[in-house]
Amino acid sequence: MADPAVKNALPGQASGELGSSIPLQGRLLVAALRSLGALPVGVRSCIGYGVGFLIGLLPLRDQRVARLQLGRFFGSSSRILAARSFGNAGQTLMESLNLAPLLARSSSCIEAPQWPEVEKWLLDKRPLIALTGHTGNWDLLAAYTIARGVPLTTVGREARSQAGQELLRSIREGYGIETIWRSDRTGVKRLVACMKERRTVAALIDQDTDVESIYAPFFGEAAKTPSALIALGQRCNARFVSAFMFRTGPLHFETFIEEFESSLTAEALLAEYNARLERLVRRFPGQWVWFHKRWRSRPDGERLSTSRYTEWLRSQLAQPRREG
Repeated sequence: MADPAVKNALPGQASGELGSSIPLQGRLLVAALRSLGALPVGVRSCIGYGVGFLIGLLPLRDQRVARLQLGRFFGSSSRILAARSFGNAGQTLMESLNLAPLLARSSSCIEAPQWPEVEKWLLDKRPLIALTGHTGNWDLLAAYTIARGVPLTTVGREARSQAGQELLRSIREGYGIETIWRSDRTGVKRLVACMKERRTVAALIDQDTDVESIYAPFFGEAAKTPSALIALGQRCNARFVSAFMFRTGPLHFETFIEEFESSLTAEALLAEYNARLERLVRRFPGQWVWFHKRWRSRPDGERLSTSRYTEWLRSQLAQPRREG
């Protein structure tokens, strides 16, 4: 008999019909993407990478941002490396349309050497908070965690479009995750309840978003890093861990999970989180979202427009690069 968690990984099962408020074009796009979930996962993965890589070579705004950030913070402005970042994002989307095939053979395609330690943490009465990022296939990391019997709640930001939000909701509900959207005014109350219920809480905190944040070093430059969940978790005596997944080969992945010292302040914890993420991104540079404007918010409170941000990056390229 198939694992129930694997059955629940099929796209769209939990979300019903597409919302009528979504424009017809958006509904057709979401329906087409869902139908692609029936293709073999290897085929979908190759299509996603190929299309994403080609998009990454185009002379457009996000592609320029990726190349400039790579030049400034990674020391390589290679168009190919930037395109690999887009390729990984496309791969992740296409694989996540239907994660069941990967979960069904997770014992052979996902290495999780830290899992015995995770099981010990789950037996503890302290709440568990996992700080993760947009690396490898981040949705597979969540689905894999659930498939191994861990009740998981994530904090997420809504997509910019209704169609994108519907697709995101469909994917995540499909593999059984609970998502607390940042626009939900009852979100904090629900997070506290989740911790009391001993549900693991996870959050992607590697992007510059309009939420309570702390500036912490990332690739040698202050980066606005979300901090509200840290403060809440510390009040609830939570255990904090970093959790990332990266590709180690075609349809092969590895998890990197590590606990934080309980004595760390919020500032020190986020600095250590960024340091861990940086080390892994240096090891797998094409598997992070370099097209995200990670350093656009400045410590003086200014949030640069895209044009000013690209100008700032170009000016920084002329200066000596600081090591993280």
